[in-house]
Amino acid sequence: MADFVVTAEKLVFGGDSLAEPQDGSGKVLFLPGLIPGEVAKVEIISSHKDYDRGKMLSILEPSPHRIEPACPYYTQCGGCNMLHISPDFQVQLRKQVLQDIFQREGLTIPPVEAIRGRDFGYRCRMQLTDGGLQQRGMNKNPIPITQCPCGTEEINNWLQQVPPQQRAKGRIQLFGDQRIQSQHKVLFADSGASGSSSGPKIAGKTNRKIKDKVKHRFSGTTFSPATTCSLQLSPAVGQPKLITFDVRGFFQSNLEVLEKAISLVIEYVQEIKAKGTKLAHALDIYSGAGTISVFLADYFDTITLVEHNRDAIAFAEQNLLGKNHQSYGISGEKWAKEFGAGIVEKNPPQLAFVDPPRSGMEKAVRDFLTSSKIPHIAYLSCDPATQARDCKALIQAGYTIRKLFLLDFYPNTGHMETLAFLEQTHFPMGDSK
Repeated sequence: MADFVVTAEKLVFGGDSLAEPQDGSGKVLFLPGLIPGEVAKVEIISSHKDYDRGKMLSILEPSPHRIEPACPYYTQCGGCNMLHISPDFQVQLRKQVLQDIFQREGLTIPPVEAIRGRDFGYRCRMQLTDGGLQQRGMNKNPIPITQCPCGTEEINNWLQQVPPQQRAKGRIQLFGDQRIQSQHKVLFADSGASGSSSGPKIAGKTNRKIKDKVKHRFSGTTFSPATTCSLQLSPAVGQPKLITFDVRGFFQSNLEVLEKAISLVIEYVQEIKAKGTKLAHALDIYSGAGTISVFLADYFDTITLVEHNRDAIAFAEQNLLGKNHQSYGISGEKWAKEFGAGIVEKNPPQLAFVDPPRSGMEKAVRDFLTSSKIPHIAYLSCDPATQARDCKALIQAGYTIRKLFLLDFYPNTGHMETLAFLEQTHFPMGDSK
């Protein structure tokens, strides 16, 4: 098909712009690199049953929000895809995307509040392949970067000190931030998950082996002192906490926004307590290394953690030493089916905190929560589409979304994380407390 002119109408989840079909087919056109309102000459590069993908050839009417990207690797690297948009307008667009997703589920939501940190220098976790970053849409010829504008100062120091040709082959994880409680502020893990490297690296200090403190039911977990990281999180609300985890697993890449998100959760708990509610019990489902639970434990008599990754739950055991808690190293689905109802009956929770993967809550967890009558739910999500789906089920069960936050963990990208606070405000017809 020959080139043609379109006007980009709105941004969609992932960072592409959407344009109306040109040929009467009813298919929409997805266009990377365009800003809503811009007029451009484009061509179709792939056609599918319900949509087409296009390529921008030239911009005829640029947006006033278009800026010069602050990275020489932009459009080549597979990371950022919104560096051409001014930071403030990026946030407006991501808020609109979030609103659109919930509205498509037929949900009415409160005004979205954006929680932001730095636009650059925020990313403490980075994955390299053969010493470089993956090219966009390619699994070969990585870009041998020596600096990333989104990386922390510690990450960039590592990139500059260790030349690309001296970095380990395969896939490696870097984790670097000033909050790390060791002499060196960067930890390194290679694809062999051993913490060693065929090339130079900056490593953190060796920590005491966690397995000495792990209960027997977590036997079979594996630990490497070289990849064990301890860092201090200091939210504006609540007491600072030392968190220990393995850099080979998942941990948030933007610690500034993480601390702000923790403050939001603590403030929500304080609001619940201010209403005269006794904070006896909280659930933390998909708990990871207990990053949220260590803060909740200052307010609740006991915490129940559920996490399928046994390495992560073993770290949670260490992070919660001295706190009244119980941990389940099983999937959320298995826990909900076998233990959930009994735990709620024995010690009804006042709050459930959930932080599922991109796929959202497992159906069994969703069903458990919709029938549990837990009065308060805090739902942290890395995919607003699955969060909206889950929230719809909770709303049908009598919950109301009280607050909804866009957590801007990943500026300059189309990725977003969200935090919703839900409260049980009524019970469906035929149901009673």
